[in-house]
Parts: sequence; structure tokens; C-alpha cells
Amino acid sequence: MSKRILFLISDTGGGHRSSAQAITEAIHFLHPNKYETVIEDVWKNHTPHPFREIPRAYRWVVGPGLPVWKLMWHTMSQPALQRRILEDVKYLVKDDMQAYFRTMRPDMVVSVHPLLNHIGLSCLRDIGYTVPFATVITDLFTFHPTWVDPRVDHCIVPTEAARVQAIELGMAPEKIAVYGQPVSIKFTQPVKDKMTLRNSLGLDAQRPAILLVGGGEGSGPLVAIARQIAQRAPGTQLLVVAGRNHSLRQELETASWAQTPHVHIYGFVDNMPDLMHACDLIVTKAGPGTISEALIAHLPIILFDFIPGQETGNVDYVERNGVGVLAQSPQEIARIVASWTRPGTNKLAQFRANAERLARPRASLLIAEDLCHIVEHGIGLSRVATGQSTSRHTGAANQANSYPNIESVREDA
Repeated sequence: MSKRILFLISDTGGGHRSSAQAITEAIHFLHPNKYETVIEDVWKNHTPHPFREIPRAYRWVVGPGLPVWKLMWHTMSQPALQRRILEDVKYLVKDDMQAYFRTMRPDMVVSVHPLLNHIGLSCLRDIGYTVPFATVITDLFTFHPTWVDPRVDHCIVPTEAARVQAIELGMAPEKIAVYGQPVSIKFTQPVKDKMTLRNSLGLDAQRPAILLVGGGEGSGPLVAIARQIAQRAPGTQLLVVAGRNHSLRQELETASWAQTPHVHIYGFVDNMPDLMHACDLIVTKAGPGTISEALIAHLPIILFDFIPGQETGNVDYVERNGVGVLAQSPQEIARIVASWTRPGTNKLAQFRANAERLARPRASLLIAEDLCHIVEHGIGLSRVATGQSTSRHTGAANQANSYPNIESVREDA
């Protein structure tokens, strides 16, 4: 029978699911038909009311209910309160969660959500399941303390800064591997040169191209930002991705300023690597997945929004590493776009060089290979602790390189 790897997520935002999907995609790419992978929103599907409503309430909490979010964030940052709250919540949800674990009988559990490290691990161990339990932290620079439970067997982080914080929060250094942020392996595939991509997308080969995205749900003030860029940076061409937000796409398509061959409106897309590699600059929210994808495409970044606490560190990561800036008003964003794309400036080139330095296109493949190795051989073998490959991980990297269509990522992590 295939060994089963269970990924615990909650659809509080799209990042947890997309990270899990990127890792499972890489597992099946590297080892076709060898493993069964399951991604489960356990809060929604395997907890009682009112806990099952948490994913549905998330959009309100990080929008109109932001003061509530900030209070929750700071309360759960205090160790004594965190322990008490997690214990109380576990007591209320454990019956449903443990019933699910008994049904699934996983060979490994991977948490891609901060609350599920503690509660998921405790529920699993309390019913006698000793299978390996790993955490994949997906915040780039700083993260909430609930991401770290020192009891887990393995902890994967995206950056060296995240590794340092995990150690400060009690994680044993030998349990930590630094691989990067998991993104779709589509971003490891060879890409056409920029001019060829632009021709295939119907873009102007000479105009600077600006990519504006608001995530899969098309959230944020995209209309106001797009209008300001179109008006204040008329020498550029603009690509706006509205995602699944059909009303947003319609509003964009019918805007008077969009009635030009240099404004391109898209709905949900499955060719984001092509769009990114065809462009010169991206304007986006501070989600770690999109930031990491932009770095792989060597794209300078303008961040227009972030969730306080949860994504504050992502903003710091972008600005401290010289790959972009935060600008929260449409007018300021348009001013920066016009400045960075002005003929004769080398600002974009500087940002591109820094992005190339930070990019980790092979993260999902390395994470996948690491998890599969643990499933087969257990915990306690050598791991990456500082971002440098041990002999085992170098071997895994070389094995990954033997598969077709990933020639562009032959370098070690």
C-alpha cells in the first residue's frame, strides 16, 4: 500500500492550502504513484461549532474586524496565555479531530498552519500515534510564536532569519531545515525569453510591463491602483489579474482608462510564471507565496497591503533585502512605477539582482524529498540546519535534477 502523508491546513487565507498543494505536487512529480497525499482543512471539517466557522470568519477578521485580529495576535503571543488557550481549545475539539486521525491512519503528518502544530500533534500523540510530525512555516522573515512547537519531529523554514527565530522560540537546531517558501513547481520549469513571452501574450515588446495582482480572490484596491498607474505612468503597459473576482474583472474591463491596447485584464490564470517573466515589476499584497514567486522571476516588488502581525515580517523581508518597497496609496504606487520605469534609471536592475540572489526556485522539490525520506527512513538522520546541503540532501537534489523539465534548477539549495 502507498504510504499516506496528511497535510493539516485551514483555509484562513489561501497561503496555507497553496503551500501544501505545492509540496504535494512536488512529491508526485518526484515519486509518481508512490505516495498518497491528503490536504485537509481540519478546522472546517473536523471540529465542532463554533470552531468550524473559523475559516469562514477569517476574511472579516482581517478586514473590518482587524482590531479583533490584532488583539488575538498579541494575546496568543504571550506564552502563558498561549498554552492555556491551546489546551482549552484542544479539549473542545479533540474528539472530532482524533476520530479523523483514526480514520485516516496517516504514515506522516505535516502541519502547514500555526495552530495545528500544537493541537494536531497533541491529539495525534494522545491516541498513541507516533508517526513523524513535521511543520512547514510559510512566513518569510518573522512569524507568530504559535508556529513553533518544540515537540515536532521536523521543522522546515523558508529563510535563515526564520530559522533563528524558531531556535529562539525553543526549536532544537538539529530539527530545522532551511529550504525556502514552497511554490508550484511550474516556477522551476525553463521559461522562454522575455521578448518571446511578450509576443505570445500580445504585449508590446518595448514598453515596461507592470503586473498587478490581488491573489486568487482578487482582493484589494486593484481598480484604484490600476487607474492611477494607467494615468500617471502612460509609457508603461499594465497587466491586471482579477483572480476569481468576476465583478472586479468586469469593472476593470469596462473602465474608460482601460480601453487601450496597453491595458490587459485577466481573470484567474494558470500561467502566472509566464506573466511574471514577461513583466518588469509586480504590484501585489504581502503574501509570502507571491513574494517568493516574484523573486524566482527576478521581479522588483511594490507591496500595496499586508495583514498586521501575520505579514509584517514579509514587508520587512522585501524592504531589508532591497527587492521592493511598501506603498499603500494608489497615487504613491503610481508615482513609484513612473519613477522606476523612467528611461535612464537603473533602479529596476538593482532590484532584479537582489531578487535573483534571494530566489529559491527548488524549495518545493527539496521539501518534498525531505518529507519522503522521513516517511521511508524515520527521524534522526542528518538534515539541513543552515541552508547548506548535507550529503543526503545533496543526493536528493541530484536525484530531483534527473527528472525532465527541471534543468533550470540544477544548482544546490
